[in-house]
Amino acid sequence: MADSSLDSTASSPGSIRAIDSHSVHRITSGQVVIDLQTAVKELVENSLDARATNIEVRFLNYGLKSIEVIDNGCGIAPKDYDSIALKHHTSKLAAFEDLATVLTFGFRGEALSSLCALSDSVTLTTATANEAPMGTILEMDRNGRLRNSNSKVARQRGTTVAVSSLFKPLPVRRKELERNAKREFGKALNLLYAYALVPCATENRGVRLAVSNQLDGGRKTIQLKTDGSPSIKASGLDNVVDLDLSFDVLTEKTILQRLDQESASVTSVKVRGLISKFAVGVGRTGSDRQFFFVNGRPCNPGKIQKAFNEVYRSFNAGQSPFVIADFVLPTHACDINVSPDKRTIFLHNEQNLIQALKVYPRFICTSIYFLIIVKGSFGRGFCFVSLDI
Repeated sequence: MADSSLDSTASSPGSIRAIDSHSVHRITSGQVVIDLQTAVKELVENSLDARATNIEVRFLNYGLKSIEVIDNGCGIAPKDYDSIALKHHTSKLAAFEDLATVLTFGFRGEALSSLCALSDSVTLTTATANEAPMGTILEMDRNGRLRNSNSKVARQRGTTVAVSSLFKPLPVRRKELERNAKREFGKALNLLYAYALVPCATENRGVRLAVSNQLDGGRKTIQLKTDGSPSIKASGLDNVVDLDLSFDVLTEKTILQRLDQESASVTSVKVRGLISKFAVGVGRTGSDRQFFFVNGRPCNPGKIQKAFNEVYRSFNAGQSPFVIADFVLPTHACDINVSPDKRTIFLHNEQNLIQALKVYPRFICTSIYFLIIVKGSFGRGFCFVSLDI
């Protein structure tokens, strides 16, 4: 009688059992690629990791019909055709410990696999330097497995990834994308601005990035185009100055206790970029043009952004600055493996870093504010001095 009861419990609908691999793939893929901007971000990052110097992003009907990213990177070697879109297959790292030193944008091997699960089709056209000018067309199935690689086409070195009908296998998410197509396209374009400002300007010593959109039956319109300059500062920006800070950040006491250390160590941090001048009327009414990076990786550091605005408003009340700030610090001083889209980054000793941001830039800003009073205005090309602690 007892055995019969146990058997009944084991086979009941509420019993714990393994989820089939196909369902796991679809569930986890929906966490990696959550919207249009995430899909585009992953493809652009793949191009940057491939050391491309020319990247073109093409949207058809705001990305509803297709997204295409074309680059002149290193291409995909034939030996990697079968594994290029398989889940957790990557050339970026081999063990968990490698996360402490990884410098590439991608490292989990999830992007292409997820896009295969969340779109109608994913097709790659690629050629290495040895294969050009002949390229190979790779057709992938929903599980990221290679379905066909027999077709050849003219192609210089590089890779083209075409994703059609994003979120078609997920009716609710697809309907949401169609309902808010222009808004989602705007969010994707804003994120591409961030990649144009720092990763494309410095990461590969200058990358040409072009973004276009073409409506059904309409002509192609250019949304964004850079010239590949290795500098983030364009001519004619009279109301911004260079952001160039260097300081040391002490290790927080809680971290020392956790590591069982008595003496405090320091982490050298550099902040490079641009910021609005500290003159009245040259700021912005909103904070929509503030771009933050950690080692060239776009991110959303809320507390750091708040610190920038607090310091700026102490000199220019009622306005927010235009900011491009790239925090350059050792890879072991931050954790990039936090969220599926890699936009959230944990900074070790974040509180001490924020305090340094509030103290040292305020000292510089006070000096600059004094110059404004004495001289009346900034001269062209005035820059922040480097502050070495």
